[in-house]
Amino acid sequence: MTRLLLTRHGETTRNAQRRYQGQINVALSPVGERQAVALEQRLADMTIHAVYTSDLPGARKTPEIIA
Repeated sequence: MTRLLLTRHGETTRNAQRRYQGQINVALSPVGERQAVALEQRLADMTIHAVYTSDLPGARKTPEIIA
């Protein structure tokens, strides 16, 4: 059976400031880095065959940590 997992990127520096970020290059905040690591630990026992993500660095960092 195929399973599809959807996740959002970790918190960015602009999320923390409650600012709109749109399509700009924004890095993960320290909290966002910890969120991505926590998700990676949660998914550690799963086999992940493919990861699809935005090309923006803030969005790309989370799946880089997971995969």
